[in-house]
Amino acid sequence: MSHKPAGVLLSGLMMLFCLSSLSAAKVHAEDKGGFSLGSTRVIYDGSKKEATVVVINSAKNAPFLAQSWVTEYAPGKKQPAMAPFLVTPPLYRQDEGKNMLRIVRTGGQMPSDRESVFWLSVKAIPAAHESLAGKNTLQFAYVLRVKLFYRPAGLSGDPGKAAESLTFSRQGSTLLVRNASPYYITFNKLSVGGKEVKDASSEMVPPKGEQHYTLPAGATGHQVTFRTLNDYGGVLPAQTVTF
Repeated sequence: MSHKPAGVLLSGLMMLFCLSSLSAAKVHAEDKGGFSLGSTRVIYDGSKKEATVVVINSAKNAPFLAQSWVTEYAPGKKQPAMAPFLVTPPLYRQDEGKNMLRIVRTGGQMPSDRESVFWLSVKAIPAAHESLAGKNTLQFAYVLRVKLFYRPAGLSGDPGKAAESLTFSRQGSTLLVRNASPYYITFNKLSVGGKEVKDASSEMVPPKGEQHYTLPAGATGHQVTFRTLNDYGGVLPAQTVTF
């Protein structure tokens, strides 16, 4: 596995940046010119010096320039601030095959009793084909974005069993979910009285915090069924609780 010098940047091409947030199972983004990541989330163990993620180019004769960075997790914010992590190599040429990115914390104030979450972004800028020289061309540059969880050393409990600490209550037209664990919890599916909560997978329950979800029309009773994701983006068995 080698890091080749960055190729010549595209000139005279209009760049369209398409942002893709990955979730759930592992995705090989073949519809994005063979550009994909080896995981849909990254866990940074605070007891280790670094975390890693694999960048994949499965397309033949279609190299791209890969650029990576980490920002704060700020949903809805147009320009999130850079986070205290260094991704190496930050810029390199990715030919067909795989390369490993290394993520190193460079400082910053983070809680020691719970996880923190950030965005890891990897942008792929396709190389200009010789046949397109001198032509007006629309070129696509893709950004894949996954969550980076910084997990301080020595956190209590098993992250795979964190969902057992969830408690539920109804507040008017919303479902209040409290999380007593030090880990972020992501729902794969959540239903109340047999009615699915539509936005559940997009809103995590923060560690030692709470999240509100809008109850679906017709949701009655006090029974909640849910599935959550593990460290690898896999779906854990369904749990049903009564509140």
